[in-house]
Amino acid sequence: MKALVVVENEDIAKLVSFYLKPLGLDTIRYRDPLKALDNLEEIEPDAVIISARDFPRHWKSIAVNLRATRSKSECIIIILKGEYFPFEEAAKAAYLEVNGVIKEDFSDRAELSRFQKLLKRYVEIDDSRASDRLEPADWDRLDFAFGHPKTMAPISGKIETISLSGLSFVADYTALVSDLEPGDLIPDGSLRIDRDIVPCPSRLVRNGAVMAFKLEGMAAADRAKLENYLKTRTDREIERLLKS
Repeated sequence: MKALVVVENEDIAKLVSFYLKPLGLDTIRYRDPLKALDNLEEIEPDAVIISARDFPRHWKSIAVNLRATRSKSECIIIILKGEYFPFEEAAKAAYLEVNGVIKEDFSDRAELSRFQKLLKRYVEIDDSRASDRLEPADWDRLDFAFGHPKTMAPISGKIETISLSGLSFVADYTALVSDLEPGDLIPDGSLRIDRDIVPCPSRLVRNGAVMAFKLEGMAAADRAKLENYLKTRTDREIERLLKS
């Protein structure tokens, strides 16, 4: 799935891409709205995010062209507004069937939440990506291991992505888990979160080279530790992006 991002501000573009990637949307970014307009048919984006602050006139042309052939459910259009976005502009956005208008300041958690909810409402996103996912770096202290529910063999590996609802995982020895089926309960799972190792029961959603697990039955206190780690880690990553 593809998202067309038409944003001139480098920091905003980085943040938009950062929040699109975990949802499975590949980002195509343009600084020139006319080039984006010329390539709409070729790109066929599933979502378009364009800055009204950077391009106060061109966002309308892009919306008109998209809606000539594709409905709100076929291609989502999100307008990023600056501090000044008069009622007349909002009315035009509604007339042009824009899916949503939000502030481009993603440090506002409420606006960030609206942005993500808009995408999840209109774009078909894999259930395994239903909540915001983190790709752990080498220095992250996040690890998952479990006991095979039938053979009791210890299964180790690497977390590919993780969220509050689930994780994807590459086992060190795939032959040891080849007999597991989607729906199998994994009661004997452990998750390292920084300095803590907590019980992490889960259910297998997908088996293969990359396994997918839904986290089920974590204690509230342990879930809060994971939530805090993911939030802190995301904030650090945003700071790194803005400094790079």
